Order: sequence, then structure tokens, then C-alpha cells
Amino acid sequence: VDLRFFVKTLLEIPPEISLLVVIGYIAGQVISAFKWRLLAVAGGISVTFREALKAYFIGMFVNCFGLGMVGGDVVRGVLVSGDSHSRTLGVTSVIADRLHGLAVLAGMGALSAVIFRPDFLDLSMILLLSGIGISVAVGWIFAPQVAELLLPRESQFGAKLVKSTMMLTRDSRVLISTTLVSIAFHLCQIGLHWIMAMSFGVSIPIVYLIVTVPFINILSSLPISWNGVGVREAGYLFFFSQQHPFLTQEQAVAMGVIWLIGVTVASSIGGIVAFLSKDFSFRSPVYQ
Repeated sequence: VDLRFFVKTLLEIPPEISLLVVIGYIAGQVISAFKWRLLAVAGGISVTFREALKAYFIGMFVNCFGLGMVGGDVVRGVLVSGDSHSRTLGVTSVIADRLHGLAVLAGMGALSAVIFRPDFLDLSMILLLSGIGISVAVGWIFAPQVAELLLPRESQFGAKLVKSTMMLTRDSRVLISTTLVSIAFHLCQIGLHWIMAMSFGVSIPIVYLIVTVPFINILSSLPISWNGVGVREAGYLFFFSQQHPFLTQEQAVAMGVIWLIGVTVASSIGGIVAFLSKDFSFRSPVYQ
């Protein structure tokens, strides 16, 4: 990557595009928080959308500026549980949200690859995505039975484990609605990638983005980097510069910078909410 050309590329990005990506990213997180609340309520946690949204953004703040993805997920799970529900149940709701999102993302990528048959994906990659989606679905369905096999329901820990798996709802209406919301969230993110490419004067086919962005998002969501930095840019370079030269290397990395700005600004909102909340709590002094 040519550093001077990279800086020049960044400076040429219209400010309104960066602002649009930030707003779009925040909107996507609101959609995601709505989906999480649906799963939490179905699992037995009484929480309003406002409370879930507050916990979600505070968790994002901790994720971005504090303890990483795992720490952020634990914080939002504790916050959403309040004093009326088990903290374990709250954290399990976050795990359920993550697993459901992973399954939908993998399913979108695999289905798109099968339908559109992109020449840059071999069968092994399609099978990998399909395997991820199917594994999560099977685990979701049989989690209570597996939990009982591992630990007897009669034991205290076993009873808690089985109860926690009930967060993985079997209600078809809830699963359908959360899946549709999740698809809307991922399509929002794909649309933002199209907008970012357009800011460089490049029109990447939506079909191509539907197939590739799920790969990039799965890799960048792994807890191996800070907010996916480095991993996401590597994905952009591979799919948008090497496999198909839609973007220069500098533009691909600049796309990662725009995305990071969106993540950082959205996470900062959670910091403001956390500051105004004083004790990070909805209903009880959880951290006092």
C-alpha cells in the first residue's frame, strides 16, 4: 500500500459519505438490539426495547474501548438481567443473539454462493459456510438434551445449565421474526459497503457484496483483533482488490478506515449513555 496515495484517497472521500456510513451503522445496531430483545423476551427476560437498546450500546462501548468483545457481551448480559433475572440468563441471551446472527450470516453467504455461483469461491468454502449454519441450527435445537447428558438436571449446576439453554427459543414465530430482522440488519451493512465503494467512484455489484461481505463479517467478528482491525482490511484487500480488482489496495484499506469510524462513533454513544447512567444500571445498583 502506497502511504501517500492512501492518505490522498482518504482525503478525497466526501464527508457526507462518511457521515452516511456512521448513521447507517448506528441504525444497523438499533436493528440488532431490537432482534436481541426479541430473543431475550422469548427466553424469559422481561425487558423493554429502551432498556435493551441502552444495554446494547453500553456493551458496544465496553467492547470497543474496554474489555473487548467478550467483556462487552458480559456487560450487556448483566445489564439486561437487572435485579429480576439471573445474570447467567442475561449473558446466555447475548450468546443466543451471537449464535443466531452467525447462523443467519453463514446461511446468507452460502445460499448466495449456491445461487449466484461466484467464480472465486470453491466448493470447500461453500461447504464451510453451510457447515457453520447447520451446526449452529442443530446445536440450537438439541442444546437442552446435550446439557442434560453433560450434567444431570437434578444437580444445581445442571438445572441452571438446562434453564440457560431455554434461551434458545423453539417458538417458530420468534425464530422467523428474528431471522427476518437479522437479514434486514445484514442487508443494511451490505448496502453500506456499496455506498463506500461508490464514494471511490466504483460500483461493486450488489450480488458480489451479498456473497463476500458475510465472509468478511464472520472473520472480523472473531475475538482475535480489536474491532476486526486488520482482519477486515485483509478481507477487503482479498475480495475487492485481488480476486476482483474493483478497488485499489489503498481504497480497500480506506474502506476499512471508514467502517472503523462508524464502529467508533456508534460505540462512543454507548460511553455517553454509560456516563449518564452513573452506575450502569437500569433497576438496581449492580456495580455498587
